[in-house]
Amino acid sequence: MAPSPGTAATTNLGGSVRSALGDELGLTAVDEYTSSPTRRASWTDTYWRRALTTDIGIVAAAVSAGVALRFGAGDTAAGSGPIDYAVLSLLLGGGWLALLGIYGAYDRKEFGLGTSEFRRMIRATMTLFGGLAIASYLTQLTLDRGYLAITLPIGLVGLIAARSYWRHWLQQERRAGRLMANVLVLGTRAAAETLALQLNRNPSTGYQVTGLCLPQAEAALTNTLDAANQTAFPVVGDLDEIAAAIDRSNAVMVAVASPDALSPLALRRLSWDLEGTGVRLVIAPAIADLSGPRMQVRPVAGHPLMHVEEPRYRGPGLVVKIATDFALGAIGVLMLSPLFLVVGALIKLHDRGPVFFRQTRIGKGGKPFRMWKFRSMVHGADKMFSAVKTDAGQGGQTFYKSSKDPRITPIGRIIRATSIDELPQLFNVLSGQMSIVGPRPLVHGEGAEVEGFLERRRLVKPGLTGLWQVSGRSDLSPEERIRLDLYYIENWSLANDLSIIARTFTTVLARDGAY
Repeated sequence: MAPSPGTAATTNLGGSVRSALGDELGLTAVDEYTSSPTRRASWTDTYWRRALTTDIGIVAAAVSAGVALRFGAGDTAAGSGPIDYAVLSLLLGGGWLALLGIYGAYDRKEFGLGTSEFRRMIRATMTLFGGLAIASYLTQLTLDRGYLAITLPIGLVGLIAARSYWRHWLQQERRAGRLMANVLVLGTRAAAETLALQLNRNPSTGYQVTGLCLPQAEAALTNTLDAANQTAFPVVGDLDEIAAAIDRSNAVMVAVASPDALSPLALRRLSWDLEGTGVRLVIAPAIADLSGPRMQVRPVAGHPLMHVEEPRYRGPGLVVKIATDFALGAIGVLMLSPLFLVVGALIKLHDRGPVFFRQTRIGKGGKPFRMWKFRSMVHGADKMFSAVKTDAGQGGQTFYKSSKDPRITPIGRIIRATSIDELPQLFNVLSGQMSIVGPRPLVHGEGAEVEGFLERRRLVKPGLTGLWQVSGRSDLSPEERIRLDLYYIENWSLANDLSIIARTFTTVLARDGAY
């Protein structure tokens, strides 16, 4: 019987990869008692050292500030009584750093991705101070509340700010093409191309595709080309020569885009043979654009089955989101009111036209509402839309965006580049028509040709900012915008909302894709 696709390739893959990739990956000899080889210092080592060093400094500063601000420099009260706060600070700092490590705040697999780093830091901190409170109650030793009230916020905010800084540094390096991990994508041509394009269009994830490995019948062509982005993905082998393909692509990660392209036995052997090589294996789920708590792998009758939970758009999380929207909307309007007056005056003085532009958009449940914006175009620009879209050669596209739109006024270019034109939508947020974070509100009929797109969007409120705004804004293709909107809807969570809000400030300052 002929072997299943990929079986022959994986039979001796472990030895082949170890031999072929030893120099490229910096593998050294393995001690007989060591289960995995050591590797040369990589970007993860640099990130780990910088993160740990900064965290040590921040924790030390937080506990020192707690003593100094509560008891005063040189005050003997800190060392008097049943609790010596100088000693407590040393124990607290050591325990804080230990819990950060235990909760995985220094897990190299999580560096620079999603919100996991921040969640782990928050959990470690809350566990520490919660444990202190319980220990204080059980031992009937009263801890000074002022000391804790100073140490906790300074330490937690400092840790999150420092990690945000290093993530920003990492993103900047990756945008410059540095600190990237080479990826070999396995699977059918269609699935491999789709995954490869998504990875290469998002350099902030740290992955760059250096080769595809396809079934033998599909590997005849030497490469495949993404015409829109002029990105070539070389086909470096077929599924019967995975070891050689890893060598040719210089990969440190193998991504299986379509698990059905390999037999279960071949996939199992591939995972075994990559152990100890320094090459990681990841498998894309058959259902695209799902992540986090919606996917849970549970063993059933000896088989790992992926359970897909329904998205949650109700419950306590939604109540918190609504309250957060109202609070941030009210604070934003109060703080930005002087800016509103200045921008409104400039728009009025320029051409005596209306200050605001109001347009009917579609909200949650398909309900129309009037959206507020500062007018950035000539008066009556909406009546010129069809002609301008056709002149720009975008007549058949789902969305229209052009950096050379003739309708934009000089003041409009400034407020659009800085996203100031969007700020009046805070009034829509306060009225409950929009959220701070969500898919951008569309005009009636926009995106109707995309199957299921509008139906899914109606499940949530449109947002002032959203996932596609912090992922490239107007530079994104229509397909990518649709994918990001659907991803947000399918995987909504409060943690993701907070992450998007934080990334919005960086995106606005960078002005990438704003026009």
